[in-house]
Amino acid sequence: MGSSRRRAAGPALRYEHVPGARTSGRSGKRKKKGAEEGERVSWGFGILMFLAVLAVAVLFGLADLAWGETLWGEVAPGWPGGGYGFAITIGLLAPPAVAAIIVPLTRANWKKEPVRSAGWAAAALPGVALTCLLLLLCFGATRPKRRRRGPECFAHGEPCWVHEQYPYLWLPGVAAAVFCAVAGGWLVLQYVKRRRAALTPPGTAAP
Repeated sequence: MGSSRRRAAGPALRYEHVPGARTSGRSGKRKKKGAEEGERVSWGFGILMFLAVLAVAVLFGLADLAWGETLWGEVAPGWPGGGYGFAITIGLLAPPAVAAIIVPLTRANWKKEPVRSAGWAAAALPGVALTCLLLLLCFGATRPKRRRRGPECFAHGEPCWVHEQYPYLWLPGVAAAVFCAVAGGWLVLQYVKRRRAALTPPGTAAP
């Protein structure tokens, strides 16, 4: 009886052992394949970001040459509040523009959901465009150092002309940006608190 039980248990043990070995091999191959795919996605995303940054830099330079003088020389004087009102508008738009880039990109997961992440990256493009425009306006009003100031710096719409017309230009712009960032952060914090309170089930009353 004892020998017959050992003979019957032998094939059963071998039968249970073999599938386990095959499963571990397949899982190892799947993990290796997933790691390779994740590495490819990471490399692809890095190349895509490099090309995007390069394209933005080129477009930024071309836009500065084409519209830098027009924006400050022709648009700012006719803006409500003049150049100072124009600077306040830039400051108020800066935090939402940056948030429009950060929020979609933080929801992207390129390793697990590359297609959906591409959609989130596309959703960040309007924020990128607005941020580039605001940077164009900021650089268009940045006055170079004294040794680099030529006669062209004082031409209509150029940085030196802008600061001659509006000597305290940066003060209202920076103040508006700080105010918008603080107010926006406070509103987001209040929204998160209310959402958590709404999702939290009420406590049961004591008997």
